[in-house]
Order: sequence, then structure tokens, then C-alpha cells
Amino acid sequence: MEKEDKIFLYRVRHLKISQDIKNLNFSKIEENLFFYKYDLRNIKPLLKSNEQDVSIENIATFNSFKGEVYENIIYELLLEYASNNKFIKQFILKGPHQNRIDSEYKTGLMIDRSLQIVYKSNYKDISEFDALFFTDDALYFVEMSTSKKTVSLNKRLDKKYALLKLLFPHLHVRALIILTEGTVGLKRFPAYCTIWITKDLEDIDFLKKIVFNRKKKGFKTKFTDEKFIEAYTIKHKKFIYFQTLEWILKKSRQNSEQIVDLNFLKSKRLMTFFDIYTKLYVGFLSIEDFKKLVPSYEAEILNIFVTIEKINSSDFDIVYYVKNKNGKLRRVRITKRDTSIKEKELDGFTNAEVRFMKYIVEDKYFLSLDEIQTLKPKLKSGLKQ
Repeated sequence: MEKEDKIFLYRVRHLKISQDIKNLNFSKIEENLFFYKYDLRNIKPLLKSNEQDVSIENIATFNSFKGEVYENIIYELLLEYASNNKFIKQFILKGPHQNRIDSEYKTGLMIDRSLQIVYKSNYKDISEFDALFFTDDALYFVEMSTSKKTVSLNKRLDKKYALLKLLFPHLHVRALIILTEGTVGLKRFPAYCTIWITKDLEDIDFLKKIVFNRKKKGFKTKFTDEKFIEAYTIKHKKFIYFQTLEWILKKSRQNSEQIVDLNFLKSKRLMTFFDIYTKLYVGFLSIEDFKKLVPSYEAEILNIFVTIEKINSSDFDIVYYVKNKNGKLRRVRITKRDTSIKEKELDGFTNAEVRFMKYIVEDKYFLSLDEIQTLKPKLKSGLKQ
């Protein structure tokens, strides 16, 4: 057996899966599933319709709902698993099991309006966790998915892992990944992951029952043992999302002998921030200079934010975020092959970041084209660990 296969088998067996989870046997907890919150706006009319429409949109809507139900089934079975296993010392409650009193908390681990476990900073959701539990020396975050492809899931793991390492620096952080039969790319997960494989959720009649018979009142959790805890009670280090971005920009520009302090940016601590943010802001560019780089850009511009972005696990590049006067935000990356221009979501993280970073626009943080041309090739080697 090859070394890679041995490592994979260890990761599958590191936490022993229960038979109920493996077989997706939810008969004991079926009633609880009707008390969870679901996004039913699009699924209800779809199931009421008699049309045999198998459009991509309808398939995506149904699969998304099925994924919600699958997550809740697994969470319910994990509650039972935690109750029966002494090595789990604390398990965070969510959904109908929790007693949400943290709606006004500004920053920290808490339960959001959809009754999910989230970390917020300045009221902004930074990351969501399908489940969280503690052993003697480790914190496990749980990711569940019904998708057969794991590329996007793998990308999300880096951010969640890095965030939890900041919040709980004295604990080992590990992940429990729960997927369905037939999922590909299982050997590509990081070494801190344990992988469980379950049967698929194929009971269509039960999914329909959930849609049309959801309950809102009358639920009472049986998980009252002291190991089952509320998210807001957990003590952890604070991570202030937007102020940290400001600190990074100012710190990276303090060294008068360097355009941008790459030694600072390649430190272990800053590499963690790259995993959380993907990009770090290092300055601004004048509209005049930007038009020289992208003469075909037609929209009226308000600000250009210069970032160093982590493109993949080993490559970094200069990427511009252009805020237009009409409110739209665009990501602009210039390579030898082409110039890529993509719209960013109005309610996304990047829009929230640039709304904050615009208050830091000062002449001393502007970069010239010559400085950018000098900086760009240094990223190939300057940020390698």
C-alpha cells in the first residue's frame, strides 16, 4: 500500500463513524428536522408545480434544499454521537436546540438569524460552521456537503482553519468532513481533516413533507447535559476583521526602504491572514495611472484599491479593486495573457472591505506605476515560505 493511501485511511478512521451516520438512518430524530429553519421561497412553488421542468435552475434549487436537510440530519446524529462519546467534552448547540440570546453581540462566536453557528466581526458574518465540538486538546469544525465535487469545499477550509487558529491559539484545530458516497477528490484534503462517508439522501417524499409541514413551536431539546453549550459562552481571542486590514496596510508601508514590506507580509502570522482574507490591501492607485494600465476601462471611477492576492497555494499577484461612481465594484487582474475584469457582489465581503478602506485613502499610501512594476515580479519569490 502506498504512503498516500495509508495516510488517507488513517484520516478516514481517526474518528470512528457511527452506523446511523454512515447509513444516514434518521428515524430516531426525524421529528426534530421539522423544527429547523429552511429557505423555502423557491422550493415550495417548484414542488407544487406539475410541470416536468428539469432546468438547471430547478435542479440547483432542489439540490440546495436537499443539502440543507442533509446538514440538519447529520447535525442531529452528531448530537447523539456526542452524547454517547466521552472524548467529546463540549458540543455547540444550534438550530432549535439552542437558546439564542446573543442577537445583539457585535463580535464573536454566536448564533445568527438562521440559527447557524457563525463568527461575526462588527455585526458582519465572517464564517459559518456546520458544527463545532471540543475534545481534551482539540477543536473540531465540521463541514458537510452533498456535492460530489470537493474543490470549492477545499477552498473554504483554509479560511475556517486559519480563523479558528487565531481564535483558539492554544488548541489543535481539526476538521471533520462529512460527504456522500461517490464524492471525488477525497485524497486532496489537508492532513488536519478526518473524512466520513455516508449514504445519499434519496427520500424525496420526506423532503416534500419537510417543505409543507415545517413546525415553528413546541420544540424542547433533550440535550441539557453540561457538555452541550451555547455559542456565546465560549471564551476565545477576538479577531477584529476590518481594523486588522487597516493595520496590515499601514504596517506593510512603514518601512521607508521598501515599497511594500514583503518580509512582513510573508511572516507566518500574515500568511494566516492571507488564508482568511485571500487578499491584503497595500495601497491605492490614481485614476490616471489606472487608465494607463487599462485604457479600455470606460466606467467613471471613484477609487482604485491595490491588493496582493493569494491566487492559489503558491502564487501571489497584484490585483486591483475598482470602485465605480455608480456603486459597482470590479476585480481587475492584469497578466501577460490578458486583463480579467469581474463584477463583485454588492453584499459580498470585498464591498464591505472597500467601504471601510476608503477612509484610509491618503497620499502617502498611493503607489506609482513604476513602484507597482517593481513590486509585481518580486511576488514570485518574495512571498515564498
